Amino acid sequence: MNPMKKYQRLTVVFLLLIGIVNYLDRSALSIANTSIQKDMMISPSQMGILLSAFSIAYAFAQLPMGMIIDRLGSKIALGASLLAWSVAQATFGMVNSFAGFMGLRVLLGIGEAPMFPSAAKALSEWFDANERGTPTGIVWSSTCLGPCLAPPLLTLFMVNFGWRGMFIITGLIGVVLALCWLTFYKSKAQYLAELAAEGKPLPNAHKQSPATAIPQAAKPSYFAGWLDLFKHRSTWGAVLGFMGVIYMLWLHLTWLPGYFEREHGLDLYKTAWVVSLAYGFGAAGTIVAGRFCDLLVKRGMSILGSRKFSVITGLVLAALFTLPLSYVSGLTGCVILLCLALFSINMASATAWMIVNTIVDSPRVASFGSIQNFGGYIAGSVAPIVTGFSIQYSGSFNTAFMISAIVALCSAVAYFLLLKAPIGSAKVESGTLAGVTE
Repeated sequence: MNPMKKYQRLTVVFLLLIGIVNYLDRSALSIANTSIQKDMMISPSQMGILLSAFSIAYAFAQLPMGMIIDRLGSKIALGASLLAWSVAQATFGMVNSFAGFMGLRVLLGIGEAPMFPSAAKALSEWFDANERGTPTGIVWSSTCLGPCLAPPLLTLFMVNFGWRGMFIITGLIGVVLALCWLTFYKSKAQYLAELAAEGKPLPNAHKQSPATAIPQAAKPSYFAGWLDLFKHRSTWGAVLGFMGVIYMLWLHLTWLPGYFEREHGLDLYKTAWVVSLAYGFGAAGTIVAGRFCDLLVKRGMSILGSRKFSVITGLVLAALFTLPLSYVSGLTGCVILLCLALFSINMASATAWMIVNTIVDSPRVASFGSIQNFGGYIAGSVAPIVTGFSIQYSGSFNTAFMISAIVALCSAVAYFLLLKAPIGSAKVESGTLAGVTE
């Protein structure tokens, strides 16, 4: 196998596995919710605070993490963050106080913050702009595969080892994976430097000159480059657009089981199967998004144009499949609509991260991705609260679903109006991205 292809595939497999572990770890507290409240005498309101602590810490950690990732590179940044959040995860099984749980939940949020910006940066390094769609879709399928696997797998650990054992086991899995990543993963710059040191020929795409073959030392003033991103309307298009994506994703992540139990009277076992089915469709949506974008590029559409069309299509379809939920009462019809809505919104989610490694040059991918993720998770933190109040005052999920559909459509408009052109030198790096740079 071509060594380049080998490292490309290794990168995708590693990022997929780390993404799945990421979602298993953030789901663990929800799975062990009842048992922890009983054993630790934690009130429901305290548990609510613990559940919210993660998303708030995760959102605000995004902003500085982007600069750190761009400075250190994906290998060190992601390896260190995976190790840190896995240690925090394992320590959950050893603490005996609410304050301890709160501190670890915040650490988990901060630790997991570099995951997806690092993944976007790694993919931007290893894949050319016109072929990043498919690998991005595969990696982002982890955001659905994790929630799909979490209920049966974590419950199995709890039944056999208790909730403390569940946290320790999942934490140890992450530690082992972090050591494997740090040992076996190579950045493209490291790979090319090793080829040059051994006197081996460089790949064709890197024979132009030593300056283009081997990336030089990182540019100074990462803060200035990060701050400059806020001056471009394409940045705000990505931020406002991603708010709608994460709002709808977190509505489903936090309330979908409750919806089937409350509105359709399903027991926990049946609810788990239905939710897993919906997330299976979500995983398919991320993979289809990647293939769809690559196909559009092969047929002549600009790279950024393909991403913009795909993300808007995903948001509009998600809204259209969500609105009828207010009028369909049968279980089968609701399951079909929710599966299609999750397929569509995850199609939009994966495409949004393809925009990240399309809109800016590689040295600023993590910074841009972190800014986008910050906006998204601010909206994601609001979604469960808005949904809870709407259910409390209306007595059903109809208003909540309608609000999410409207938010998705507004985000589609933001992408359409504000996402116009690559920023800075992205056009030079990716060739046919779109139009003229800002």
